[in-house]
Amino acid sequence: MSINSVNLSAQNKIIQPKQKSDEELNPVEQTLVNSVAPARRILGLPEMVKQGDGIAAAGLAALTVVSLPEDCRDVRDACKHSSCLIRRKKYTAPYDFSKYQHDFSFFRGTLLHEGMKRVKSERGKHIVDKIYSADKTVYNTRFGKWVKKVLGIEDGKLINSKIKNLHGKEIPVQEMLIKKDFLGLKDLTGRAMKRTSILGLAFMGALELPKLVKSIHKDDNGKSFSIQSAKSAMNVLGLTIGMGYLGALGGKKFGALGSLLGMGAGVLAGASSSKYIQNKIFNT
Repeated sequence: MSINSVNLSAQNKIIQPKQKSDEELNPVEQTLVNSVAPARRILGLPEMVKQGDGIAAAGLAALTVVSLPEDCRDVRDACKHSSCLIRRKKYTAPYDFSKYQHDFSFFRGTLLHEGMKRVKSERGKHIVDKIYSADKTVYNTRFGKWVKKVLGIEDGKLINSKIKNLHGKEIPVQEMLIKKDFLGLKDLTGRAMKRTSILGLAFMGALELPKLVKSIHKDDNGKSFSIQSAKSAMNVLGLTIGMGYLGALGGKKFGALGSLLGMGAGVLAGASSSKYIQNKIFNT
């Protein structure tokens, strides 16, 4: 996906479209494009190929394909929400976004999810259950539990939602109980952790592997590898924090539409912050 500008030829007066690169888009355009996950991923492919990261590009392309059903659902929900706002009608949400946040999933709604449901053999089902059980969020890890303890976040009551798991059963959404939440930062942190899938985080890290492999082959006593490791960690961390926090803020305040736009802004903010810090530290 690209956004076109129009130039007028001085010789023949024919209007000719000129494609903008991702860097030439203004912040509003970048936020809108980044809000649509397939577009965000596709825009990243040319740069990967240009840098010789063919394997990472193939992985990102594969993720774009398998995630298309869920991504389209997110866009559809955002469009419905926008339509309701414009027509001043009530938007029917799966639960109250201002009070609750459901756990995100790497598999749910994707083509992989559909494939898992169709496994018939007992051995296959056992393997699927193991893989599916690994699909949890940062909120439910040891690190997440430590953060919850430090911030004083406790799990409250469960409410019904319209979100379904692998077996078609409704997934309840759990309330977060928080005391003395200055500016709502504790709530946003809990929401951001619920929105960050461990497998998704691992996949983002895997996309950085080709750069790390290239840096290993440079004969400089491991200096390039150390620098690239730090850069890759900043890239993943920046995008994760940006998408988690701004997506959580948008979702809490403005529902489905806010969540999508918040994630788009988070990608832009996270990538820009990471690049700025890298330039300051490594003088690149």
